[in-house]
Amino acid sequence: MDQFHYVACGLSNVWLANGYSEGVSSDGKPVFHIEDVKGLHKAIAFSLVEKDTLLNGDEFRFLRSEVKLTRKSLAGVIGYSEETVKKWESGENPIQKTADMTLRNLYLESQNKASTVRELLEKINHLEKRDTELFFKEGGSGWEAEKKCA
Repeated sequence: MDQFHYVACGLSNVWLANGYSEGVSSDGKPVFHIEDVKGLHKAIAFSLVEKDTLLNGDEFRFLRSEVKLTRKSLAGVIGYSEETVKKWESGENPIQKTADMTLRNLYLESQNKASTVRELLEKINHLEKRDTELFFKEGGSGWEAEKKCA
């Protein structure tokens, strides 16, 4: 078997020596099956985190998707607009070094099972799309959040 050009991840520079199988669909078209897609994506992501040049737009989008953040969520986390993230990912604008570094660190922290950043990313990923009212009361030891049932 020749090496397989794996483009389904959104990157044009990924080639597989093994870990995949080839077949033919019922309509005669070639079909490829990756044995461990999650593991492959993890290996790709770690390779991107460790590279010694800035991420390009496709690589930035890949890492963002591996962290499971929308453009809007990532923009909020790193302090840029959703439109700016979109322009970075499309290659329209160069990615800021601080954003590149932050995304790499978010990915690394997302892989750390004991990380508080991982917990925050999970919360961000599951945020409801509505505004939440916050209630507080002053207690004997100062102000504290008051639980309200919706």
